Amino acid sequence: MSQNNGAPDGSGGIRTGDVSGTVVIGNNNTVSILEGTPPDPVKRPSISQLPRSAAEPLIGRDRDVQVLQEATEAHQLVQVWGASGVGKSALLRHLACTMARVPDGAANPDGAAYIEAGGRTADDIAQAIFDISFDAPNYKPSWEVLKEHLKTLRLRIYLDDAGLDDKELRRLFDMAERSTFVFTSQQRCALDGVHAIQLKGLGASAAVELVAALLSRELRPDEVPIVGALCAQVDGNPLRLRRIALSAATGRGRLPGIAELPELLPALLNKLGPQERDLLCLLGSLSGAELAPRHLNDLLERTDAAALADGLVRHGLLLASETGYSCPPDVAECVLDMRRTEFPADRLCRTLTAWVEARDTTADDVAVHFQALDVAVLRAERSGHAQLGSALARAASPKLALSRQFDAWGSLLGVGWAAARSAGVREDEEFFLHEARTRRKALGRGAMTAALALEAGVLFRELTVLHAQSAAQHAAGAASTGALPHSAAAAHGAVHSVTSTHGAVHTTAAVPHSAAATSAASAPGHTAATAHGATRPVVDLSSQAAQPHVAAQGAGTHSAAAHSAAAPTPPRIDLSGAHSSAAHPTPAATTSATSTGHSATAAAGAAGVKGGMSALAVACTIGIAAVLGVGAIVYANEQPNPSPAAGASSVSTPDLSDDTVPADDTVPDEATSPSVDPVCATVIPELSSDLQQYSTDAAIASDSIDSYNSAMDSYNSGASSTPPDDSTIRSQVGTVISDLQSVESTLQGAISQAEDSSVESDLDDMLTATQELESMYRSYESDPENSQVDPSGQAAAMNSASDSLQSDCGA
Repeated sequence: MSQNNGAPDGSGGIRTGDVSGTVVIGNNNTVSILEGTPPDPVKRPSISQLPRSAAEPLIGRDRDVQVLQEATEAHQLVQVWGASGVGKSALLRHLACTMARVPDGAANPDGAAYIEAGGRTADDIAQAIFDISFDAPNYKPSWEVLKEHLKTLRLRIYLDDAGLDDKELRRLFDMAERSTFVFTSQQRCALDGVHAIQLKGLGASAAVELVAALLSRELRPDEVPIVGALCAQVDGNPLRLRRIALSAATGRGRLPGIAELPELLPALLNKLGPQERDLLCLLGSLSGAELAPRHLNDLLERTDAAALADGLVRHGLLLASETGYSCPPDVAECVLDMRRTEFPADRLCRTLTAWVEARDTTADDVAVHFQALDVAVLRAERSGHAQLGSALARAASPKLALSRQFDAWGSLLGVGWAAARSAGVREDEEFFLHEARTRRKALGRGAMTAALALEAGVLFRELTVLHAQSAAQHAAGAASTGALPHSAAAAHGAVHSVTSTHGAVHTTAAVPHSAAATSAASAPGHTAATAHGATRPVVDLSSQAAQPHVAAQGAGTHSAAAHSAAAPTPPRIDLSGAHSSAAHPTPAATTSATSTGHSATAAAGAAGVKGGMSALAVACTIGIAAVLGVGAIVYANEQPNPSPAAGASSVSTPDLSDDTVPADDTVPDEATSPSVDPVCATVIPELSSDLQQYSTDAAIASDSIDSYNSAMDSYNSGASSTPPDDSTIRSQVGTVISDLQSVESTLQGAISQAEDSSVESDLDDMLTATQELESMYRSYESDPENSQVDPSGQAAAMNSASDSLQSDCGA
């Protein structure tokens, strides 16, 4: 993390764009909107943030180190890619330590920075580079100002586990265009100009050396070919070779046979002590997120957790980073299957809340572990401890804001808000809404039209997206590092169709899910929360499987049991339900993706049972900024931050309607703003208005479908003798289609005027996604009972294009 930990210095507050004023983050952080001249960051004379030297030598990688050094000297963008456990992180750390600076300092005279990028966005990584390189306490520049500073740097930047897509990588690389990037990831990068090097497993001789080092003895002549054969079987994966060595160490020195490899991991776990299995269960319950030694000691009530963890790392059962430990996906799956339960979510939340509130816990400490905080809140919500999850998010929010990692902060606000809604704690809901508004202002989005930026409804949608994004990341997070190959299917993170069992009944297509691919009954204790929509969705439409009418089985009374056995009840739409965690089972019926019928109880004399309409839910809108910002400063006031978990004191929440934007603050000063395509000045406000109208009408249509389905339930149950009329709903869907056509018209006009090719490409991408959404609505309008709607691809495309447009327009 950064060398500036966000300690208060009394220098000011947050200032963003041309919006001025003061708002409050949490209970003790002040955000002041910048007016006049922004701070003048000073580049540090010597920039050096390097990883610790490895405790063990890097075995069998001399040639790989040489190839990587030569590539780094010859290319500006270098990627090391390969399977999980193959040793990418170890190689990158070794390279960073041995190549801290080019001898003559010509290529990267400003120094070197090593950043653990796992789970972080391009914006947060860029902010981390800024914090490492410049002396500007608590300052968060706007994107365009940040770019101006980063492009002056000539650093060698090492990014470990960079999970960004190609577009986000290019955006980051362009920000620091004079620096060299060396980064690791699992998939090969397709960007032009990136020199990609695949890291493969160890050879047989290196495997022999590694196993011998782990056993602390020379291998016997008869063991050498066995290790060679085992090495070939596991593709030289060092993590799996470490487990083979552990098997020999705990098996009276006997190396396992090839036939034993499929069951090697369960056998190893069975041989561990209870304290080691407790540690694995704890970390295995966090969907790949890591915890620091202090957390492990507190949660397990031990003083030697770090030593236990180091032993498990040595034997390939845990992973170690600069700041903590995490559990590999296959180990997590195996240990949770054996335990049939996860680490208690309530205990996790209480312990992390106490840690967050401790005076010696810095903002950067909290930012490092934001993924663990997100997972804890998500798990609390789905395990019946939503209030504890909300309390944890509320306690962590101020310090996470101080870290200037605003995307991590936004993710926490999303899951915290969802937990507060689930717990029914209105005060906490308002707290997270206020924090979301503060964040938008600090990001330069505060000068959007009041209808878009400042209405609680839009913040609801934004928080819903943040919650869904975090849930998707952590539901699939256990496998985002890639399950190691073994005979059992490593199913964490598998993408498949799942069934939501909360609130309204509907089907979610292609949702990342971290439960085992085997039946849910086989591992009931650790099914991860299901997220609505794709990662960072713009629009989330949850579709219902086909629901044709069921022909009357004859006049007179219909048996409820006969219908229930055939299929579930007609679907209903519930936006509030769709916004809460998918892991809350309710008495609502479960609808499978292949369902072809429905169940209901008809009153005596009813002619038959009618079907409800398919689910149609709009989760959010596109946030488009209309103002160029100059940045933000965050500082802490010296006053206590009472824990909401204790509920001892009430927190005063400002009126959500107070944050109006001065009319004359919506136009940036041309003298301080970078040159952008002139079309940006018109298309962004127009799109903001068009998309707001679309979101409003789509939400109205969704609510109407909810009412229609309730009325249909009443009819099917005999409470009402008249089936509901669907003409109003069809008309409202027609209005939504008209709104999308307005968006298309705006985009087409902007495309014809665009001068910048990047802006034109962004607009084209948005137009394509909008046209595809219109097509889906038209299909729904024609046949609302049987239409299948899965807009996850369009949602992701529109969101990506929107982000890119805002960046290219300097918003």
